This record gives sequence, C-alpha cells and structure tokens, in this order.
Amino acid sequence: MRHDDIHLAATGAWHPKTVPVDEAVADGRYSREYQRATGQQRVAVCDDDADSQPAMAMRAARAALGRSGIGAERFGLLLHAVATHNGLPGWNAASYLQHHVLDGHGVSLEIHQLSNSAVAALELACTQLAAGPAGGAAMITAADRFGDGAWDRWRAAPPVFVFGDGASAAVVTRGEGFARVVSTVSVADTGLEGMQRGAMPFSADPRAGYPIGFFDRVMEFSDTLAGGLDEAKQRMADLMRRAGAKAMAEAGITAGDVRWVAGPALGREALYEQCLDPLGIDIDRSTWPFARRVGHVGCTDQLAALDDLIVSGAVEAGDRVLVAGLGGGYNCTVAVLEFTATPDVPAVPEAGECR
Repeated sequence: MRHDDIHLAATGAWHPKTVPVDEAVADGRYSREYQRATGQQRVAVCDDDADSQPAMAMRAARAALGRSGIGAERFGLLLHAVATHNGLPGWNAASYLQHHVLDGHGVSLEIHQLSNSAVAALELACTQLAAGPAGGAAMITAADRFGDGAWDRWRAAPPVFVFGDGASAAVVTRGEGFARVVSTVSVADTGLEGMQRGAMPFSADPRAGYPIGFFDRVMEFSDTLAGGLDEAKQRMADLMRRAGAKAMAEAGITAGDVRWVAGPALGREALYEQCLDPLGIDIDRSTWPFARRVGHVGCTDQLAALDDLIVSGAVEAGDRVLVAGLGGGYNCTVAVLEFTATPDVPAVPEAGECR
C-alpha cells in the first residue's frame, strides 16, 4: 500500500543494562558454538521489578512524545505491540499507556503479531491516519521482557538468536515529520503457524509449557513438512522477499537505493537467511551492529534500531530506510521510509517510573 502525507515525527527506545554473552558462555548457560553462529556480543537484561514491560514502554513513549513536540490532544490512536506477557494477566496495557502517556486522548489497541507486532502496527497507524482528519497523530509503543521462569533467554532459540529486554516507540503523523512513510506491505503464510506451536497441546493454564522453548517446537513442526527445516526457512525467506519487493516497487525504488535496513535483531546467520538475502541487501547496510549489542527484544527490534540510527546521526535527508518485520504466524511487514530532513533529536527529560 502506498501512502501520501504520512510521516515519522519521532522515535524513542529504552533498554536495561547489557551483559556480555561471554559470561553466559563461561558459566555454561550458552555455548561458544552458538555464539559464533549468532555473533551476539551483549544482551539487554532486566534485573529489577521496576523494569516491567509497561514501565519500559512508558519510558520509550515519553521520549518519543517529548521529541515530537506534538501535544497529547492531537493523538487519536495508540497501538501497543507486545509479543509476550504484558505485565499483568487480565489487564489492558494499551489503555494504561494511553492514560499515562497521552492523558487519555484517542483510543488504544494491543497488537499481538509476535515479533512483527510493531511493524504491523506501523501499517495500521498509517491506514488509520489516512482515513482521519488532517493533523492527526498516532503513537506506537512496543515492549517485551524474557525471563522470570517463562523463558530461558539463552536456550529458547540458541542457534538463531538470544532474547533481550527493552522497549521502543514511534510517533506517526499526517502532515509533519522528518521521514515520509512511502509504502507498507504485509504478507502471510499461515501454513507456518505451527512453528511456534510444535506438538504442544492447547491448555487453559497459561503456564503450561514453561519454560518456552522455540527451538524444540520448530523442530517438531519441521518434521511434519516434506522438506523439513529447509522448507520452513525457505518459506519464511519468501515472505520477506515478497513483502520487500512489493514495498520497494510501490515506493519506486530498488534495493540499491536503500541506505539502511532496520530489521529483526536475529543472530548473524539467521539475519542473512530470513531478512538480508531475501531483500538483496548486505549486512553493512543493516542495523546489525545495534542488534548484536541488545539481542532479539521480541517486537521492539525495528523501532529501537530505527531510533539508534536517528540518535547516532546515521541517517540524513534523502536516505531511504526499510523497516522489516517477521513474526510467528507467519506474517511479514515491510515499510519504506524516505527521510525528507536530517532528524534533529532534542534532549528530553528523564521519562520517570510507572504510576
């Protein structure tokens, strides 16, 4: 889908302290073989109850709101992306963020497309803004935390990535901003939904299957395919190829015009297989240096990587950036951004804690 007059006005991100992967290798939580395959150097890890998903999302959202210079009253929509537990069962985290970040303005929805949640939310925000009045704004928030008995961040998907913790946010508007959202495309292959399910039975107990082990589920599912794991990988790569090709065609560009790809924070080998090779872009034009410092933070990766590009001064007017998401289901969304100005990132006050 091609968009007119939809812009990125600000980003924000927050991560806890990072720990060296070498420490996990040394004490046996992770293997040197997997570390060589992923190339992961450090991982962002929460160690305090204050670093809940809602608290991290609020910090990222307040940073984005402050940088945007847009009043809360202009926001008609908040989309909260989350791939895991949102802080409290039976509770609406999106409404909490709408209340505390936007003073209750607009409406809020939670988006649960696993690791593609935030990029899918970007496409939804674009279509909602296009249908609304001029001058409208939307807030996208994303937060995930892996641990606390539900996840073993080191062993859940060891050859593919290591899970990290954190949050990210973006402000999308009609009529103003430093980057135009030129196009967004989403595609899906629901025949792959079993990759995150494996042979697990459904259960009324949300704790069933803890700790969650994606690798085991993927292997169980792959055994049901004629082509095994290779077939599953090829079908995932095809999703990224299809979404990327269509998004770039609608934007009137080719892979050679792309300055950066803000993609999933996978390990190096998986990043090539599932994202970079299908898009026809090498790792030097990706946000891999950022990814290897924080790990795969569920649905927050792309907006956080985009924020890192902006805050570090790596993007300027005229740059085209692909935002590429891939999540279980399987679903894939690719957005093309065209930077119409070099972002000026003002300092913002410390975001504060949850209330």
